[in-house]
Amino acid sequence: MENAIEIINLKKYYYLFDKEYKKIIWTFTKRGSTGKKKVLDNINITVKKGEIVGVIGKNGTGKSTLMKIVAGITFPTGGEVRVDGTIGSLINLNAGFFPDYTGRKNIYYKASLMGVPKEEIDKSIDKMEEFADIGQYFDMPIKMYSSGMRARVGFALAIFSNPDILIIDEVFAVGDKDFRQKSYKKTKEMFESGKSILFSSHSDDQIRSFCDRVIYIKGGKIVFDGHVEEGLKIYNGQK
Repeated sequence: MENAIEIINLKKYYYLFDKEYKKIIWTFTKRGSTGKKKVLDNINITVKKGEIVGVIGKNGTGKSTLMKIVAGITFPTGGEVRVDGTIGSLINLNAGFFPDYTGRKNIYYKASLMGVPKEEIDKSIDKMEEFADIGQYFDMPIKMYSSGMRARVGFALAIFSNPDILIIDEVFAVGDKDFRQKSYKKTKEMFESGKSILFSSHSDDQIRSFCDRVIYIKGGKIVFDGHVEEGLKIYNGQK
């Protein structure tokens, strides 16, 4: 496969219900919905190996939904996503953790779901523990963690599992000031390492600094795919 990511005719709808119980009925019969909200409409994107592609757009336009689908956190209504390589996602850093497992055990558990060999985690588990910096909690059940502690473990896994592809959605706001600085520095290293990256941000400066190309999504559709500066001008209403 020549490309790291291929997104083909991707669609995502959210179905609407006037009563909670109708969600259960719909699950089995596909009946009872009062309508549907179209979040993504016929999205087609390719990301070449080693390419960093920025995704821009206002809140509610489908950016985060797109990132979650590519990362495997949620599923499309239609279309297809093809990836060539392992994926690390810096989106919902708490996703996929099992509450009764320790931080250490959750790393092995979630890594197996990501397709990362146990041997790879064995090599980097000490670095993950050091980076997360949560002390003795690393070997305690994750249900005892604060949301910030869970995010630290999730971030450490995504970075140190050495994925081929990174999906990043506004990750620089994670944790306290010291951890944000540390995570920003580590993420910047990943940007400079030649990995394939799909990166969503509201910061024009970050898009300019990191991205080879930009995709502007508006109303669930791609309205621009191309040069970074041109895309930012269109997004900011300057063109």
